[in-house]
Amino acid sequence: MTNDATKRDSAVLFREVMDGEVAYGGDYNPEQWDAETVAEDLRLMAQAKVNLVTPAVFAWTNLEPEEGQYDFDWLEEVLDKLHQTGVKVDLATGTASPPAWMAQKYPETLPVNEHGVRLGFGSRQQYCPNSPKFKERARALAKAMAERFASHPAVRMWHISNEYGCHISACYCDNCLTAFRGWLQDKYGQIDALNQAWGTNFWSQAYRSFDQVGLPASLPTFHNPGQMLDWRRFCDFSLRQLMLAEAEELRAVTPRLPLTTNFMALFPALDYWEWAKHLDIISDDSYPEPASRASAAQVAFEGDLMRSLGRGRFLLMEQAPAGVQWRLVNSPKRPGVHPLWSLSRIAHGADGICQFQWRQSLGGAETFHSGMVPHAGENSRIFKETVHLGEMLAKLAPALTDTCETKVAIVLDWESEWARLSAIGPRQYVFGDSIRAWHRTFFEAGYQVDFVPADVAHDLSGYQLLVLPQLFAVSDQYAAHLKQLAEAGLHILVASPSGTVNEHLQASLGSAAGPLTDLTGVRVVEHWTGSEALLRDRLYADPHPLVDRITSVINAPGETETVDLDVEVGSPLARALEQFGKPAPALRGTVWAELAELASGVDEADVQVLATYLPSGVASDLAGQFAITSRKLGEGVVTYLGVDLDPVGRAALGKYLCAKARLQPTWADAPAGVEAVRRGSYLFLLNHTDQAKELAGINGQELLSDAEVTGHLVLAPRSVAVVAQN
Repeated sequence: MTNDATKRDSAVLFREVMDGEVAYGGDYNPEQWDAETVAEDLRLMAQAKVNLVTPAVFAWTNLEPEEGQYDFDWLEEVLDKLHQTGVKVDLATGTASPPAWMAQKYPETLPVNEHGVRLGFGSRQQYCPNSPKFKERARALAKAMAERFASHPAVRMWHISNEYGCHISACYCDNCLTAFRGWLQDKYGQIDALNQAWGTNFWSQAYRSFDQVGLPASLPTFHNPGQMLDWRRFCDFSLRQLMLAEAEELRAVTPRLPLTTNFMALFPALDYWEWAKHLDIISDDSYPEPASRASAAQVAFEGDLMRSLGRGRFLLMEQAPAGVQWRLVNSPKRPGVHPLWSLSRIAHGADGICQFQWRQSLGGAETFHSGMVPHAGENSRIFKETVHLGEMLAKLAPALTDTCETKVAIVLDWESEWARLSAIGPRQYVFGDSIRAWHRTFFEAGYQVDFVPADVAHDLSGYQLLVLPQLFAVSDQYAAHLKQLAEAGLHILVASPSGTVNEHLQASLGSAAGPLTDLTGVRVVEHWTGSEALLRDRLYADPHPLVDRITSVINAPGETETVDLDVEVGSPLARALEQFGKPAPALRGTVWAELAELASGVDEADVQVLATYLPSGVASDLAGQFAITSRKLGEGVVTYLGVDLDPVGRAALGKYLCAKARLQPTWADAPAGVEAVRRGSYLFLLNHTDQAKELAGINGQELLSDAEVTGHLVLAPRSVAVVAQN
């Protein structure tokens, strides 16, 4: 289907949806409650300044009790009451959880796991993405919903399904096998092209026809990496086609109403860059661990990611007002943390804050997942904080006219991450760990960050520093594009392993940096990894010098967990390290190192060695070889990092890079624990600590208190100030 979602201005659309207000509300499930409770809901929504709710997310069985027999009267009655109360509706299509009649009548719609077991009814998302019958019934329901509620004044936007891929991101049934073979034939055309891409001459895996290709389900040992990479692509494609099928029905009937479906942060299974192209408003679900100090960074990370996907703005669709029910231990949010994290999302580009859910469920799998109205009712800490948050958000409408401007961008490429997950080696990997680590580095240092795809068509003209955090798979075209940008003045950091494979997961020959070798001027000869403590089982236990006569005196640098680096005294990187303590902390990496040399034809005068390996740690055998280099390339600078630096090392290198690129943090004098984020002319100051913070040098009008700030501001523990500045 054709799509023009990217041509529609999401800022304009959302202002139309919300009449210029900050959206506030959550999932609303009136089908779970009686009429008396629904009436109380409307009263409490008005009290909390709720202005947007999402009904019918899991209501398929109520909307279509029997196949083809729709019952929308109960929903229309609720929509009428919401409209009378002034609450707008993000109407869900209800297709997230198929009803019992579908499982009973069409068991082939149920998914099959990698072990060949067909999963049953009684949970949610129990559908096969490639089931023709499921897609038919989902399209029919979406169309019927659109036709019934196209002109209802409460309905302002559509919410398609819910959390695609959250539980079932892959199905291994016969329908999926047939669809996968067809997808491969469309992609490769001829079976010889597939064999070449997958390297099937290894282990006698060559195919003579597409009908011989199976699914990477339960196998005796390692899968074929190329097949697994294509399988991940196919599964993403299959789920996206489901979403597009409903979108087509909705746009045909209600072309002016914007569409969304809720993303889930850095979700491994779906390429959200591709999904975002087809949606008018980007929305997401966010559930950081309240008991973790790292969650403040996670909130910022997810906000920056959604803003980047949303072309400058987004809607937080789900978060928990307090605790969830699905962790081993479900900690509540401490007093003030829920408003704090909510306003952090506004600072990072959100135009609305919603929760799952409005009223805490009486029964079912999410009974103990918190709601805006908890089991304790309105006389509770949680509901009082619900009201308080609504009051604060109502004052922030002026800030919605602005968005964040950033000078630092981090490349995020789902296909590259899939390639790294699919590869057998060179080391075990957690999806997105380097991306999160580098974002954390800039977050802690006070720099605002965008994410960008590895796409030559994506505009990078506004950035001064571009970070490639272990971009495992790189195309020749993208590498050449980066070189042009560097020559024009862009500063680029390439963190290894980058450029290691091509789009088919085939190794780069000649240099493990592949096409990036021409950009960095560094030829990577060999990966030099540690053992990650060799899992410390009994076989590899630390030797005892009294009894292990041989083992105890063998030198095995790979058993260590650090890569020790040497930095020239007085160099810019050494001075950056000195900012973290006297004496300066050691520059170290963890587990990963590389043996590298300057590429052929590179002028040594253009390359500065920033750090070399020491004769200790994982890379002791590489002592004296360079680990970090900086290359002058045209008007720009390309820094190559051959080590997986620890947090202090990343912070020091980040300071060095920002200084080279002439970048300044949002607020250089921010006290420890205070996050400063600028959204246009509005400065958000977020105190993540338990102590009041005195802030000097702040001037402007504070929106939440409507007070004028003239140089001095006191931030209470776990609180926020929003200062309008000219």
